[in-house]
Parts: sequence; structure tokens; C-alpha cells
Amino acid sequence: MRRVKFLAIAIVAIVLLGLAVAPTYAQAQDVVVAEVDRNDITTDDILNLTVAIDSSLGDPSQPVLPVLDGFEVLGTSRGTQMTIINGDMSMQTTYRYSLRPVARGDFVIEPISVSSNGNVYYTAPIAVRVSQGTGLPSQPNSPLSLFPSLSNFPGLSNFPSLGNLPTLPNQPTSPSAPSLVPVDPAPAPMELSGQDFFVEAVVDNPNPFQGQQINYAIRFYQAINAPGQIEYEPPTFTGFWAKQVPEQGEYNIQAAGRNYHVTELKTILFPTIVGDVTIEPTSMGIPGDFFSRSMNLRSQPVLLDVQPLPDGAPASFAGAVGNYDIQAAVDVPTTVVNDTITWQVAVTGEGNIDNLADPLWPESSEWRAFDSEAVVDSRIEDGKVVGSRQYDRVVVPTIAGNIALPPIEFSYFNPDMGQYQTVSTEPIAITVESDGDDNIAVPPSPAINDNANAAATGIGPDILGMKDAPAKWHLASKPLIQQNGFWLLWTIPILVLAGHFGWQSWQRKRFDNTDSRRSQKAARNAQQALSAARKNSDGAYEAAGQILTTYLSQKLNQSVVGLTQTSLAQLLREKGVVPGLVDRVQNCLMLSEMGRYAPANADIASGDILVETKQIINELERSL
Repeated sequence: MRRVKFLAIAIVAIVLLGLAVAPTYAQAQDVVVAEVDRNDITTDDILNLTVAIDSSLGDPSQPVLPVLDGFEVLGTSRGTQMTIINGDMSMQTTYRYSLRPVARGDFVIEPISVSSNGNVYYTAPIAVRVSQGTGLPSQPNSPLSLFPSLSNFPGLSNFPSLGNLPTLPNQPTSPSAPSLVPVDPAPAPMELSGQDFFVEAVVDNPNPFQGQQINYAIRFYQAINAPGQIEYEPPTFTGFWAKQVPEQGEYNIQAAGRNYHVTELKTILFPTIVGDVTIEPTSMGIPGDFFSRSMNLRSQPVLLDVQPLPDGAPASFAGAVGNYDIQAAVDVPTTVVNDTITWQVAVTGEGNIDNLADPLWPESSEWRAFDSEAVVDSRIEDGKVVGSRQYDRVVVPTIAGNIALPPIEFSYFNPDMGQYQTVSTEPIAITVESDGDDNIAVPPSPAINDNANAAATGIGPDILGMKDAPAKWHLASKPLIQQNGFWLLWTIPILVLAGHFGWQSWQRKRFDNTDSRRSQKAARNAQQALSAARKNSDGAYEAAGQILTTYLSQKLNQSVVGLTQTSLAQLLREKGVVPGLVDRVQNCLMLSEMGRYAPANADIASGDILVETKQIINELERSL
């Protein structure tokens, strides 16, 4: 019993000691700061999250990110910056995270935690609003350059693999240019009446169904060489999911008595909303030269009337529009109970493959299924988006025998036929063998030692009576809480707590007083530097400027190196320095600069600049 008593005391002491030395969670002030490059983004953008940690206070841990609702992490990077100013060293570690929004709405990046010196610091929460994008990757704010040709057209990021655009018919194409595809010439627009340059925008179907593919084309006509770089600003495809066609089409036509070279750029669109939708005009900036003015070409807006899908959709319809098929297979036709098989399902066809919804998976009590992410393969063939979505579902049979994986239905709307269609897989038979668990014999119960239980009184056929306690077990003479040792152990965590909080208080005062001590020592350091400068009169001008600049940095607790005269004067006025003294500071710094680079026999200013510097510092000390 005595050992049990001391064991209980030890456990209580350990628990209290652990509570005493547990990390103190403190709200981060300047130790850790988190910020984002933007608080209002679209689903096309990438959000950059930066976490900056003051590493000079110790060895901080890596930031612990909360659950990022509405975002996924694409990549991370880390950097460390060390700064030494007037002997004071500071170090900052920066973590950068690239986040991609996966949903629309208002989200909050919860506080990020960092541990340092036994403390846990938290950043402030960050609010981010995500709105619907255009379906295209985010573009830079400045206009983009179109048509890399004639060595003065840089590449266009909006249209990957954009080829060279010859400005005159029969001009050879650069061997290193991206893919150029000849296309059938389109009829010349009515508005083309002999201009040097012209741009038009067209779609192949102005009345599509919601989710049906349409082709948006920009055609640029040019009859002469452009004198410089053409700037291209694409439209915003609001209300569409967009996929760029990497190839660039080109052809030559004659219209209005002139030869035109035509470059055609295509974007595949899938309408996401119904009703009247307008695609904004695209614009191209043609630079001018000595003989011609610059001009800005704008295409006409494109009007669409997007039709809603008809009623009567089947139960398995989840929004797919196009033409699809579905197949299924298993990796093995025979397995055992609780073993796994892979149920491979593939949806193939043409349409918006990248955004198809998953099929409706059947369920059964004969097996358990575990879903997986779809492997998507989409491409453009003959101007249409085609591809496949493949699923590898893991199926675990739960009973033995012959079971069947039922058909999987997939419904879609076929815009060419104007009706819903349903395709399904064939049922798959699987033979499931027993895993042998039902043949395992139950081990016999251990024999009961009748001699050891002779004193026990039987209560029933399966229940024995309770044994008598051994004689060595006895009650304690005093309760545990009335013993001196118990209360003595309580003082240990109390002393540890008091020491911990005292050390924390001393640490806070030490860091809070760092700037104050630096400011108080600024004048003394400046006086010592002035005394040393008087012994070397050749460098008086340079020394005066350095001493005054260093004094101001230490006194104001911020670096003034690199500030313009106007910025420095404004800073001093904000600190309460009178205008006359501000002018003297500026004059002293100006004389210092002039004296550093003037010839040795030049008379820059009368008087001792070191004396003037000392007087300025004395007056600043009284003002600041």
C-alpha cells in the first residue's frame, strides 16, 4: 500500500510539473506576421501567402498552417535575411506559400502558429474574397504583345505556341517558330474595305446550349508591315469556361483590291450561364512611326443567346453535355473475402472533359468501395475537346460466393441530337472465395487451479467467489492529503510557475527596452565619434555626415540612410523638430556631401563643420 501511495504522489507531481512548464501561448506582435498579396481574387488567380518570422529572438519552428478552407497549396519556399545596423543584428525568416482557390466565396485564413523559446505565437486571421473567374489563367495588367514575328514581336502568353505572323504574303516562316496551321479562308467581312489593318471576332454557333462547345475566333487582317510591336488585349470570357487552341491558323485572301495576310487565333468556350451573353470586344494597338499615327483596333462585341437544357433529364444526369461513352473492367476476376480488387471505370468522348461530374456509383452490402481521384486526359482534335476520365475504385468483398458489380450509368445531353442519352457499363461477375476465418478452432479455456481457489466460494457454474485480501495489505494510518510529503510536492510546480513567469517578464522588458537604450546612447555615441573625428581633420566633412546620419538612425529607431532631403525633413517635423533646426540638419548634410567630393583647396563653407554637427546634435537631443 505504501508503494501505491508514493506512486500516486509522483503521478500528481508530474502532472502539475507538466502544466507548469507547458508552452505559454502568446499573441504574436512583431515576432510573426502573415500577409497576402491580394485580398480580392478570382478563381483564375494564384494567392501568395507570406509568413515572416523574427528569428533574432531564438530558433523558431516552421509555421503550422491551419486547414485552408477553399484553397490548396501548390508550392512553398523559404528565405532568410540578416541585417546589421550600427552593431545591432536582426534576422528574419520568410516562408512563402502559393495557394490556388478551389471554390468561390468569402474565406478566412485562420491564425498561423509558430513556436519560439517555449512560446507559441499566432498571426492575425486574413480574410480573402474569391469571385468567379473567366476560365483563363490570370493575365498581367499591362497589354500583351501579339504575334512574335519579324524579330520585333515578343511571344504572347495568352496563346501558347503562338507562331510567327508574316506581314506580307509568301514571307517565309522562322524555322524556330511554334506550330502554324493552314486553314480554309473565311469570307472577307463586309467591313473590310481596303484598310491597312482590321480585326474581327466571330463564333461558329451564336445559339448554343448551356455547356455546349463553341469556337471563338479572332482574325487579324494586315496588308502592310506594322512599324513596331503590336499590343493585344484579349476579351474577358465572363460566363464561359475557356480552353485555348495552341495552333495559330493563317491564310491569304484578296479583298477590296488588296492582298491581306490573315492570322486566326481560336479559343474554345463552354457557356456556363443561360440567356443573352456578350463577349466583350478584343483590341489591338498598332504603333505609329514618322510617317503614320498609332491606332487602336477593336473588334465588334459578340452576342450569344445561350439556351437552357430541356426538361426530362434522367436521374443519372449530372450536367454533362457532349457525346460520351463509358467502359468498366476489373484487374482480377477472382479474389477472397476482405481482399481488394480494382474496378477501373473510364468515361471517354468529346465535350468539357476537364469539368465532368463523376458517375453515380452503385452501392451494395456485398462489398465496400473506396473512391479515387479521376485521371483526366484532355486534348483538342479537329477543333473539338476530346479525352477521358479514368477512375480506379478499390472494391473489398465482404461475403464469399459469386457476386456481380452492377452496371454504371452515365447520362449526358447530346446537343447535336437535342436529347438526353444514357450509356452504361456491362455487369462484371466476380468469384469471391472464403478467407478461411470460419474454420479456425476456438482455443480451449485454460484449466482452473482448484487448489488456488479452494478457499473461494462458488456462486454459480461460471462465477467464483472473491478471494480474501492478503494480510500484508492494510489501510494507511493517515489519509494522503494529511501527510506532509503530499503538500511538500505541491510547492515544486508552484515554484516552477513563479520562475517561469518571472523569466518571461524579464524577457519582455529586455526586448521592450532595446530601442529605448539604443536611443539613449545615440548622443553619447555621437560625441565619442566627434572627438575621434577631430583628430583627423582631413576627413571632417565625411565624418560629420556619417555621425549625424548614425545619430538620427539610432535616435529615431529607424534607418535614415537613403532618404531624400525632403523625406528626412518631413520625418523630423513629424517628430516635433522645429523648422529652423530641420534646415540646419539639411545644410549640414549638404555641406558634408559637397566637402567629400570638392577639391582640396576649395572653400566650401566657413566655420568648423564638426562644431556645427555637435551643436545640431545637442539641440536635437533636447527636441527628441
